[in-house]
Amino acid sequence: MIDSTISPCDSKIRTSAWDNSSRVTIWLALLVGIALSPLADFMSVYALKGQVGGDIGARYSLFVRGGLVVALIVAMLFSGRVRLSNWRVFLLALFVVITSCSAFAFDEMSSREFVEEVIVIAKVFSLFVYVAALSQLNDAQLEKVEALLRLTLFVYALAIVAGAVFSIDIFRSYRGETQIRAGYKGIIYAQNEASALVLAGLGLAYLHIVQHGWSARRIGLAAIFFVAAFLLGTKGALVSGFGVVAAYSFARYGALKAAVRLAVVVALMVVVAIAVYFLMPSVRVAVDLSIQYFSYQSDHAGGDKIVTVLLSGRNLKFSNVWEDLSNRGFLPLLIGGYPTVRYPIEMDGPDFMLIMGIPIFCLYMRDLVRLYVRSGKDHVTSYGKYFFILLLLVSCSAGHVLTSAIVAPYLAMIADIVRRRSAGKPGADTAQP
Repeated sequence: MIDSTISPCDSKIRTSAWDNSSRVTIWLALLVGIALSPLADFMSVYALKGQVGGDIGARYSLFVRGGLVVALIVAMLFSGRVRLSNWRVFLLALFVVITSCSAFAFDEMSSREFVEEVIVIAKVFSLFVYVAALSQLNDAQLEKVEALLRLTLFVYALAIVAGAVFSIDIFRSYRGETQIRAGYKGIIYAQNEASALVLAGLGLAYLHIVQHGWSARRIGLAAIFFVAAFLLGTKGALVSGFGVVAAYSFARYGALKAAVRLAVVVALMVVVAIAVYFLMPSVRVAVDLSIQYFSYQSDHAGGDKIVTVLLSGRNLKFSNVWEDLSNRGFLPLLIGGYPTVRYPIEMDGPDFMLIMGIPIFCLYMRDLVRLYVRSGKDHVTSYGKYFFILLLLVSCSAGHVLTSAIVAPYLAMIADIVRRRSAGKPGADTAQP
C-alpha cells in the first residue's frame, strides 16, 4: 500500500516555493508599476495641456498607481502571509470608507465628491500597502526596486530642470492666468505633489548616502534634486530640501556638530543664491515675480499676515472649516466623514482628522509612527526618526504629502530600509510582512 501522506520536508519545500513565487510576483508588479509611473504622469500633464483645472480623463497616473496597489494587495492575499497589523490597517481604512458612505447617504456629499473622497482615502492608506509589499522582498529584490526608484527620481528632477531651461509651458508650476509666480513642476500633475516628491526624493537619496557614504552618483542625485527644489518655486520644496539636510546632519554627526555644519551650509547657500540672482537675469526676473506675489499676498492678508503668507492661506481655510464644523456640532471630529474634497484645509493632519475622526486618526498615527521610529542607535535608525519629524512638519503645514500617490512608494522604501536596519538581520526572510 502506497503512503499518500506528505512529509514535513515536502511541505517545507512547497511552502518555500510558494513564498518565492509570491515574492517574484510582488517584485515584478512593483518594477512594472514604478517604471510606468513617470510615463503616466507625463501623459496626465500632456493631456491637460497646461490647464489648471483637473480632468478625470487625464488621470493616467491614478489608473497606473491604482492598478499597482490592487495588484500588490491581491498578490499578498494569495501569498497567505499577511500580518495581523496589516489587517488592522485594512479595517481602519474600511471604517473610514464606511463613514464616508454614511455621509453620502445623508446627502452630505455628491456622488462625484464621494468617489473623490474614497480615492483620497485609498491614497492615504496606500503607503501601508507598499510597506507590506516591500517587506516581503529579499535583499537583492529590494535593492533593484530601490535602484529603480532612484532612477525615476532622477527623471522627475530632470524634467523640472528641463522645464526651466527650455521654458516648457506645460511643465510650469503656475500656468495660464495664474502664472503670477515663477516655478516649474516638470511632469508631475500639481506643484504641491512635486514639493512632496522633493521631500521623499531627497529623503531617500540621503538615506542611501547614510547607508553607503558619498559617491559621484549619489551626489549627482542629491544635487539635481536641490536644484529642482529651487526651480519648483514653492516654500514646501525649499523647507524640505534644507530639512532633509538637517535630518542627515543630526543623524550622522549629532546635535552640536550638525548645528555647526548646517550654519556653514546655509551661509554657503545664501552666498550662492545671491550670486546667481545678480549674475543671471532670467533668475532675477523669476525671483522678482515671486517676491511681488508674496508682497501682494501680504498686503491683502489682513490680520496674521506672516502666518497667512507662510501657510498660503491655509489658516483661513481652517477658520472657515471650523465654523462649518460648529454648525454640525463637531460630529465629524468624532466619527469622520467630513467632505474634505469640497472643503479642504490642505494640511494633512487636520484633513485626516475630518476624514477619519480623531479616534481613528490616533490609531492611524500610531501605525505611522511605527513605520519610521524604530529601536536602534545607528545612523540609519536615527535618520528615520529625524526624517519622520520632518515628514510630519511638512505634511501638517504644506499638505499633499501623505495624500500623494506619487510619494507613497518612496516613503515606503525609506520605512522598510529603516525597519530592516532596526531588526539587525538581512533580508525579508527574517521579518515577516
